[in-house]
Amino acid sequence: MDNRNDFEAASASEVLSWAIDTFGESFAIATSFQREGMVIVDLASRISSSVRVFTLDTGRLPDETYQILETVRQRYGINVELVFPERAEVEQLVTIHGPNLFYRSVPGRERCCDVRKVRPLARKLETLKAWAAGLRRDQSDTRSAVPKVERKEGRVKIHPLADWTGAQVEEYIARHKVPVHPLYARGYTSIGCAPCTRAVEPGESERAGRWWWEEDAKKECGIHFAADGQVRRAQAQEDEMHKGFTLWFTGMSGAGKSTISRELELRLRERGAKVEVLDGDVVRTHLSKGLGFSKDDRDENIRRIGFVCDLLSRNGVIAIAAAISPYRAVRDEVRAQIPNFVEVFVECPVDVLAERDVKGLYKRALAGEIPHFTGISDPYEAPLSPEVTVNSSLESPAESVEKIWATLERLGLVSFDRSALTH
Repeated sequence: MDNRNDFEAASASEVLSWAIDTFGESFAIATSFQREGMVIVDLASRISSSVRVFTLDTGRLPDETYQILETVRQRYGINVELVFPERAEVEQLVTIHGPNLFYRSVPGRERCCDVRKVRPLARKLETLKAWAAGLRRDQSDTRSAVPKVERKEGRVKIHPLADWTGAQVEEYIARHKVPVHPLYARGYTSIGCAPCTRAVEPGESERAGRWWWEEDAKKECGIHFAADGQVRRAQAQEDEMHKGFTLWFTGMSGAGKSTISRELELRLRERGAKVEVLDGDVVRTHLSKGLGFSKDDRDENIRRIGFVCDLLSRNGVIAIAAAISPYRAVRDEVRAQIPNFVEVFVECPVDVLAERDVKGLYKRALAGEIPHFTGISDPYEAPLSPEVTVNSSLESPAESVEKIWATLERLGLVSFDRSALTH
């Protein structure tokens, strides 16, 4: 078979035989153990006893998928290769967006699929020259033109069942007694991660059970297609949030700067913005390690944070600084250096701060036991004209974020739908 027409005229078994003979150990079948994948595994096992099979274990698979995996191992003698996402990437995803971000928006779902499926698949494919998947042309509009064989991103991708119908798949399974994923018996017609898949209702399309809460969305995760919609959304997000700027949170220790700034960071990241947070306590252990708490050292600490914020914001990143920064003059010095600078004063009465302070530092400072304590024995110079003032003793973090967001909109620094900021 030398050209595409040859492949299109070939049977599924012939295409698989060619792939196995041509690529050997560098060829593998990717499957989530749906009907099509099981047919391909069965066909390939009749050609070679050493065919490779792998599956993506996203960490959110239904237990029934592991049951069918074990069935494949026993029935065909295949040691299925499990491909996992990078732990650090999953931890970051869940920490920033929560475990179920996919329910909130299509970009959120695509981000989850990217971390748990697309990137792991890409790493696996780097070890292969060719791979097979179970796409059929009649499954959906996005799959209507898939070829039986295509060269994609430097390797060959094979769709042996591209021209099969659902009825042909069912007939093959029945004739050869191919194992079937247990969820099909419960009304599932397409199977993926447990929280993202459901049984279909009578009259619904074959893939209606995938991401069923999405309306007018192309039901693809990105492992087979780089969806045009996904590219357009990413480009649109970059266009919407093209300006870099600095949000400078100032306020006394314990006022809520870190809490509010982190809440705002999460909301910005949910909209695809590029954000970096420079928290005062973290900066002290890295960027400003070795500096003390004299006025000169405190000013130098603020200058260093300001320098980094300026670099970030000039390169299209939203820099969020959360530092006590007690002295007005050095804050104004930093403001003068950064074109888009937004000062957020996080106000809170000293008596409330003392009540919150589980370490008892405020009480000790008020008792004269701790010298040079900002706001007690050392000055804290509140901003005279901050762009935003929030009061953490009167407002929840979400209310403060909403107030800050309204200011950013007024200044033309963000143009997102504010409804995503409310709970």
